[in-house]
Amino acid sequence: MTLKTRLAIYLGVVHAAVVAVLLWQRAALGWFLFPLELAVLASFLIGLRWVRALAVQADIARTFTDVIGAGEYGARYPLVGSREVDDVIGIYNRILETLQQERFRVGEQRGFAEKFLQDTPAGVVIFDFDGRITLANPRARVLLGVAQDADLASRALGELCSPVGKALAALASDETRMVTDATGRRLRCRAASFMDRGFSRSYVLIEELTAELNRSERETYEKLIRMMSHEVTNTVAATNSLLESCRTYAKEIAGAESRADYQNALDVLITRNRSLNEFTKGFSDLVKLPEPQRESVDVREMLSAMQTMFRAELERRNIAFQVSVADDLPAVSMDRNQMDQVLMNVIKNAVEAIEHDGRIEITAGRGAGLVVLSVSDTGVGLSDEVKARLFTPFYTSKRQGQGLGLTVVKEILTQHGFGFALETSGGKTRFRIEMPAP
Repeated sequence: MTLKTRLAIYLGVVHAAVVAVLLWQRAALGWFLFPLELAVLASFLIGLRWVRALAVQADIARTFTDVIGAGEYGARYPLVGSREVDDVIGIYNRILETLQQERFRVGEQRGFAEKFLQDTPAGVVIFDFDGRITLANPRARVLLGVAQDADLASRALGELCSPVGKALAALASDETRMVTDATGRRLRCRAASFMDRGFSRSYVLIEELTAELNRSERETYEKLIRMMSHEVTNTVAATNSLLESCRTYAKEIAGAESRADYQNALDVLITRNRSLNEFTKGFSDLVKLPEPQRESVDVREMLSAMQTMFRAELERRNIAFQVSVADDLPAVSMDRNQMDQVLMNVIKNAVEAIEHDGRIEITAGRGAGLVVLSVSDTGVGLSDEVKARLFTPFYTSKRQGQGLGLTVVKEILTQHGFGFALETSGGKTRFRIEMPAP
């Protein structure tokens, strides 16, 4: 039963009781009975009018609740002609207009945020209150090395099979750290937090700075190498010229033994100078690396040449060398000389990692529109610290290394537009090269 019906019944009962009392006392009231009956009737009609007005206000309040509950903020309620009610309706309509504008604003901001997260070159990972992933934009998935369609919801970073994910999981709040992944990409990672409904939630921002850092490093070491090469070359040329001139004085030294010692000392100095010149030339070659001169190259033939080139060294060290190439492998567009240099550096590193009694496997096959070439060895493997710095210029884990081999490899593969990665798993170290298939 509605409030309007209950009030109408109440008015009817009360006024009926008053009329009954008047009729019961009609003899005592005399001529006052008729005016009192008219007054009771007027009171009843006025009460009904107020009940109707109250019912209208109740209906309006119920309509307000339904409209707001349904989220139909575009609706507007017409005025009814009552000043009190129209004031409430006016305020209600203004509230709806404000809510509608706020919805538009929030919707536009949400749309912008979703569009920004989809298109931004930075990776963004947002977590729930328990540190589980609720959102990872496409770029974050690429940098974490997970598939775009992989379900990351409610997973922790440490649970991902990703070295970058594990490094991110170790970040403290408001900490920024540089991370290098298996492909040599340089990532600046920052962990931060924001407030959501009064509670703190965290997120991670991942920016790839590979190109910027590589360009900055290249400019720095090119300048250093040019200056060093200029000084060393000029000095070596001058000193070797003087040393060659000194050889003419050997005949003036008395005693065959002293003369031999003198000539031997000059030979050693000249040889060491030439070694220094060759050492410097290795740095100079890195700076002067030309653009790739592409041609169609048979990968099987290229790997066969590598096998022939290293056969004697491998036999001496008792290292097995196996090459496996898919039958349907197409030719690849590349600079043959530069790719030979890449493979020689990678295989040489594998040989040095094994030293003696091991195995090197080279495979080449197709996958996802790519020709994938991998070189794996059973050497000592690489620590996370070494892997993080391996592609850094002048860094080496070898006692007598220059730190240029993998830097040259990275430069050549980058100029070719080939993807690459260095991985260690299952007791093997694998260098993978991904080349676009024609």
